[in-house]
Amino acid sequence: MDELLVDKSLDYQIKGRSIAIGLKLAPKLIAKNVNDNIQKRTITGRVTNENGQALPGINVLLKGSTIGTSTNAQGEFSLTVPESNSILIISSVGYATAEIPTQGKNEINVVLKAANSNLEEVVVVGFGTQKKENLTGAVATVSAKRLADRPIANLGQGLQGLVPNLNITSANGKPGTGSQFNIRGTGSINGGTAGPLILVDGVQRDPNSIDPSDVENVTVLKDAAAAAIYGGRAAYGVILIQTKNPKSQNPQINYTGEYTISRPTKMAKYINSIDYIRMHRQANRNGQDGGTTATESFTEQDSILANAYFNDPVNNLPVYVDPSNPAKYRYVGNTDWIKEQYPGWAPMQRHNLSLQGGRGATSVITSLGYLQQKGLFKEAGQKYQRLNPSMKVNSEITDWLTLTGNFALTHIDDKETAGVVTGGTSSGWISGDLRPTMPIRHPDGNFSGQGSFTNPFAVAANNGKRKRYSNDLWLTGGVKIKPIEHVSVVADYTWNAYNNFLQSHQIPFKEYGVNGILLGTFPWTNPSSVSETTDNHNYFALNAFATYENTFAEKHYFKAMAGINRESSRYKRLGIFANNLVDPTKPAINLNNDPRPSVTGAENEWALFGTVFRLNYIFDKKYLLEINGRYDGSSRFSADKRYVFTPSVSAGWRISEENFMAGIKDVVNDLKLRGSYGELPNQGFNSNDLYSATNFYPYLPTMPVNNSVGYIFGNQTGVSVGAPGLVSTNFTWEKSATTNFGLDFALLKNRLTGSFDVYERRTRDMLVAGVPLPSVLGTAAPSQNAGTLVTKGWELSVGWNDRIGDELSYDLMLSLSDNHAKLTKYPLNTTKIFNNWYEGKLDGEIWGFETQGYFQSQEEIDSAPRQTQVWGGTWRPGDIRYADLNNDGKIDFGNNTVGNPGDRKIIGNSTPRYSFGLNMGLNYKNFDFSAFLQGIGKRDTWISNSAFWGFTSEWNVPFVYATDYWTPENRDAYFPRLRFGNGGNSQQQTKYLQNAAYLRVKQLTLGYSLPKRWTERAKLGRARVYISGQNLLTFTSLFDAFDPEVLNFQDAPQSKSVAFGLQLGF
Repeated sequence: MDELLVDKSLDYQIKGRSIAIGLKLAPKLIAKNVNDNIQKRTITGRVTNENGQALPGINVLLKGSTIGTSTNAQGEFSLTVPESNSILIISSVGYATAEIPTQGKNEINVVLKAANSNLEEVVVVGFGTQKKENLTGAVATVSAKRLADRPIANLGQGLQGLVPNLNITSANGKPGTGSQFNIRGTGSINGGTAGPLILVDGVQRDPNSIDPSDVENVTVLKDAAAAAIYGGRAAYGVILIQTKNPKSQNPQINYTGEYTISRPTKMAKYINSIDYIRMHRQANRNGQDGGTTATESFTEQDSILANAYFNDPVNNLPVYVDPSNPAKYRYVGNTDWIKEQYPGWAPMQRHNLSLQGGRGATSVITSLGYLQQKGLFKEAGQKYQRLNPSMKVNSEITDWLTLTGNFALTHIDDKETAGVVTGGTSSGWISGDLRPTMPIRHPDGNFSGQGSFTNPFAVAANNGKRKRYSNDLWLTGGVKIKPIEHVSVVADYTWNAYNNFLQSHQIPFKEYGVNGILLGTFPWTNPSSVSETTDNHNYFALNAFATYENTFAEKHYFKAMAGINRESSRYKRLGIFANNLVDPTKPAINLNNDPRPSVTGAENEWALFGTVFRLNYIFDKKYLLEINGRYDGSSRFSADKRYVFTPSVSAGWRISEENFMAGIKDVVNDLKLRGSYGELPNQGFNSNDLYSATNFYPYLPTMPVNNSVGYIFGNQTGVSVGAPGLVSTNFTWEKSATTNFGLDFALLKNRLTGSFDVYERRTRDMLVAGVPLPSVLGTAAPSQNAGTLVTKGWELSVGWNDRIGDELSYDLMLSLSDNHAKLTKYPLNTTKIFNNWYEGKLDGEIWGFETQGYFQSQEEIDSAPRQTQVWGGTWRPGDIRYADLNNDGKIDFGNNTVGNPGDRKIIGNSTPRYSFGLNMGLNYKNFDFSAFLQGIGKRDTWISNSAFWGFTSEWNVPFVYATDYWTPENRDAYFPRLRFGNGGNSQQQTKYLQNAAYLRVKQLTLGYSLPKRWTERAKLGRARVYISGQNLLTFTSLFDAFDPEVLNFQDAPQSKSVAFGLQLGF
């Protein structure tokens, strides 16, 4: 009939044995007639999980059409469908898809089973996805739900403690400071080279730059088998971050707004002016007896006037005229500098507005995120702003062709005071030269300091500004083709353009003495200066792979993937610095009187190319096998060492699927044993450091250039070029081999779930310095691939979810992990000097003396082993007494080697051990509550800061606990007698080794979702309000000045915060 009616305005329809022929209708008319004749009805319903908990955001789609919607906060939906036998497809990430017939139904209730109960959950892995039931490597996932409702500025803060052995730290709490990531502990002695590869939507990107609200899920690939597909940058694990993808549904608008107030988790407490003067004078007196004395000591008049001001600050002044120098004041006030700098709470606000949906073949999600964070020291004017617009488009052109597009931009605007005032808490100055006796301002209103002391308020007000602007643009275009059944081809190309501008402007400011007498310019800010640095980076990435997936004879599942990955980078930096500005208040780099302004620059290029494959075979859903491989090439190495092949193999046994387990299937829902082995190369530089001037071609010898030679040639200084260094011809990749065994389980109707892994990672051919050569050579020995480091560890995660009655559900998730690393091969340091790496060293070792208390009398000193090699001064009662461990009649350092350490031994280890996290969630009616506890079970630390000891010099300001020092009346004190130059008493030793273990209440959140009858009146799909706290409580044996997560009190402190949030859906 088709051939008979070709080119005719006729159409036909076959009904049984009859054929009806009629006029052909236009397509629009056909659609109109069909739609007019179709009877429609509205289906309402509610979607819950197996525990009866409402599920919001679930996709509800009419099968075979683009008609769909999603559930509201109460899990409810309403959809108009044809009267005919329609089928609804109910789906969401993390749940098994359900198909529900609607014939004869106007209301339906759907119970979705969690994907992990049917093991149907799809997990993002390298170059594709896999069902959770098919995983044989060490893989952990985190959903967006775990990241929500936490007052965080970056993704790392939200991930902390959620994944066993994913170690996340932050250098300090300064606005804009990012998180550092580590998987399974120390992997290499080469520092930053042992970090994980971090990919966002398949390309290497800084995770600190994205808006946490845009994240759909995070996958952590821990062992070599899981990470092998990424080759030479994945030796120490991979973190895959997937942002939210568009969905084909009715348009939906979501808004999250959050206002947060923060203050330091720990506030260092220093002694007041009365104790300070008393202790300073005592230390000075002690120094007169065989020690060090102060160059500027406090007088009796200082003590009298300080006491007067302390007791009556209204009627007494904090200053008086220095009798020896009438132009200057002597300070006798009482200033709590930490309290003055952090008097209240610092604000932070975070907003995210997103729109997603689609009709027909095209769906879109677009979002706009904004973060504004102000510093804790508000006078410094710190203000960090981040803007994150993004868009993803998915268009199904045909049933075999899909096009995708991804746009993301991160704009950062960061401003603060120039100089060091915002780099730390200013506690460094307090322990260095900022005394409690000094007021913030003189009686005439001028800032105090007088050229001798650093006043952070004066620096913040007068010392210029530091500004940073950056734009990080990412564009990705992709295609997915299904040419034939069981085969798919995916390809995408990414371009990244990063631009960063940094300007630091230093303005000299004056300092004044008595009655406003000009004393001069503050020395740290003189002369005026400005520096400008511009970074430009372009990054290109191509990923293309084909996948074949099929099941034969119902029991033989086979999946194969092969593809390529190519990446390249071009980076350039230009820096300019000039002193003596024409107008010190204007940061004009071209207007200066600097006879020799400085110009610096750097540039590099690198490229990677890899071919990859993965083979999966599963027999009868019981026996699992996976083989991965990558042939990797890096421009970092010479042509003959450039390429390397990295294989891995893993296998699994789903014991729960065996026939002999059938009788207990309701109890043991899933039980799987896993094992894997793989070897990965490492390039020997930080894979995620895209924007630095790192030497990316270490196999090439370089000649040092010095343009500041101290000799005059003609009328100018010359430029010198040094001899090139030596490079080993055997320079090649580091190699990391990991063996992993694991157990996954789900018990008691999937209410109890978890996994346990034990592993060993052996990193060999680590790049180390060469064996020293005779100095006559004129250059250093070349580096060599010669070190081996072995890291061993284990990790456990256990979860429980259940409900009580119809309206109360709860869940718990515990994670616990441990690891330690040992250097097993190291050709350098054959004498084993223990303050460097040596063969057999455990990472984090702390060596020190064994403390035997204090000398209580001169007789004890005279009869004890001599300690003059530890400190050459005169030992007196109240000083530390050390144990003579080698019984040679003296206390000394030996030759600082493992074989002869003198009287020292290993007294502790700074490696964090037994990291843990506990997540708790509870839902009751419209209320939800969640809590997260995180901490370290064991860790030692040695605090070397001068303020800890009271005085190591006359300029130190002690902490309040340092008032417990030895005197003849206080012989059981915690600290030894006071004296300046405290080198003998402050040696590393057992008594003052600190326990840095801690438990922190990382997050508490209480939320309330408005009832449906309220949201419907307001034309809202959902509405939720919540209050959340971060770092609210910390339990630790450390002194209050030290945050156990940072341990350096001179850095900007971590913050505890309270956030008020609102979530709306339209």
